[in-house]
Amino acid sequence: MDEFKKSEILDENNTWYCSKCKEHVQAIKKLEIYKAPPIIIINLKRFKQGKARFVMFGNGAMGSKNDEDVEFPINGFDLGKHVLGTYVNKENMIYDCYAVSNHFGGMGGGHYTAFCKNGDKWYEFDDSRVSRIPEN
Repeated sequence: MDEFKKSEILDENNTWYCSKCKEHVQAIKKLEIYKAPPIIIINLKRFKQGKARFVMFGNGAMGSKNDEDVEFPINGFDLGKHVLGTYVNKENMIYDCYAVSNHFGGMGGGHYTAFCKNGDKWYEFDDSRVSRIPEN
């Protein structure tokens, strides 16, 4: 969440249109959360773009995928410390994970699977196969 909220300087290839001066200019972008939703979906950017800005298909030569493991709490994720709004009850912003979407492969293609929780049991979904994940 700290990386999500970090300021980002937009370079000359990613300018912002200023409605005041009517030009595309370099700017600083910062994202903040002002109100917590009842359900939160977190999508991680897992790639770095290369020189070409728009590549839909190919062998991934224009960028690279980040395959590093991500640690995330399954239960008790506290979003309250990341929300700016002072009018909300930050004690009620505790989230539990109940699904994870996985991508295996590179930027040009791959395969998706999912882990989903039903009650207190976790399952893996892979095409037409569903498998129960053994408890540790």
